[in-house]
Amino acid sequence: MQRKPRNWPSIAGSQNERATEAFRRLEDMTRLISDWVWETDSDGALTYVSERMIDRLGIHPVQVTGQRLDQIGRFVQDGQPVSAPNHQRPFRDVYFEAEGHDGKARHFAVSALPRFDHESGDFLGATGIAKDVTELVRVERANSRLADAIEVLSGYFALYDENDKLVISNARFRDFNREFEEASRPGADFEALLRKELEAGRYPDALENGEQWIKDRLQRRRAVSGPYEQMLSGGRWLYVDEERLPDGGTVMMSHDISDLKRAMEALQTSARHHREFSANVAHKLRTPLAVLRANLDNLGKTPEVKSLKHEVDVLARMVEQLLTLTRYEYLVLPQNVYVDLHTIVVDVISALVPMALKEDRMLELDGDSGEIWVRGDAGALEHAMRNLIENAVKYSSRGSTVRIVIERDPMIVRIIDQGRGIPQDQRGILFERFAQNDRRGAGAGLGLSIVKAIADAHGAEIDISDTPGGGATFSIKFPTLDERVLKGVRD
Repeated sequence: MQRKPRNWPSIAGSQNERATEAFRRLEDMTRLISDWVWETDSDGALTYVSERMIDRLGIHPVQVTGQRLDQIGRFVQDGQPVSAPNHQRPFRDVYFEAEGHDGKARHFAVSALPRFDHESGDFLGATGIAKDVTELVRVERANSRLADAIEVLSGYFALYDENDKLVISNARFRDFNREFEEASRPGADFEALLRKELEAGRYPDALENGEQWIKDRLQRRRAVSGPYEQMLSGGRWLYVDEERLPDGGTVMMSHDISDLKRAMEALQTSARHHREFSANVAHKLRTPLAVLRANLDNLGKTPEVKSLKHEVDVLARMVEQLLTLTRYEYLVLPQNVYVDLHTIVVDVISALVPMALKEDRMLELDGDSGEIWVRGDAGALEHAMRNLIENAVKYSSRGSTVRIVIERDPMIVRIIDQGRGIPQDQRGILFERFAQNDRRGAGAGLGLSIVKAIADAHGAEIDISDTPGGGATFSIKFPTLDERVLKGVRD
């Protein structure tokens, strides 16, 4: 088929002049488009490359004229090298990689149309365009890596959009919801899945009032108030954590903690048996000690009797402290129970002011005020603070002030005394049972062990440092609460 010669009615002049002007305009347009344009001869050698190649690869067109495309880079598919496409056939968006001027790979989507002689039909070469898709490839690869990472997560992962429609999930989530396949596919509604699970009896705590349970569950999801534990049928438990995204979507991550729950139950059972044993032992010791103390009272007030009374009193106090220590060593904090640390410290200080004044010491509260929330047991924390402040009063110099400083961020309580301090070589054993040192004097050596047990139960750290000018500073640092948890506590 013979083509009609082209004409350029908008361009004046001879045919050669019009052709020259048209070519000039074409070159101007190639400079304006963001991608680079190229042409090859029948052997695939580049005969023309637009100047955009300089911007994209830092290569001047003159440098590549006469080379094939696969000599400047490589054609790829799924990240692997492939043969160059047949330039005698049209092709579109074939991926091509080449090294840029910065030494980093740049990626292009290459498209081309073949050119043929309109009279003979001979192949003359190809005209093509190379669209820079480097950022798109990087995003695709990042998304692929993210998808792979999500797949290998040990827990159940699901991402929902702002309308609570499923976007993506991992294999464990899909396996977990295999019987609800339709409700766990991309685009499925979260509430629809929840209702399917409820109908199947997955949630024992929803059997009596399913609609209210769903309402509460959705409210919790909207509030995103922090991680929680969910009981499942068959004695299984899930640890569920939901995070709200800036765009309104929700990331949900769950872990099966059934084995952990069973282990904790076994530990609690063991702890209960231990406490019961200790209580029985203490009870059996209390009675003979009380009888012994009463008999000693009837023996008069000789130095020997006085010494025996002291020893019996020490032994009785030791029995009570051992019982207390056992109780706190096996302390398990209740879930979602938070106490105001500031109020606890203030109450302890108020109760100890008369004792301090009697010993010619002052108590001073400093630092942050207002509510400072920690997850914990109020009675145990009160016991620990009372013990530390009493010790500080006991070992401070007469006429001195014991300072109690509360810090909010991070959450630290400091008890600062002005006594003789604690030698560095004794600090390591200070919290051990029955350890005797200069600081403890003639006591049973269990008070600070109890403090350490309480701190450990609360995930807190105890540090001992020197007080400037003389004395010791005990610092208890508590774990920082998640901001979502704090919001829930305040509300």
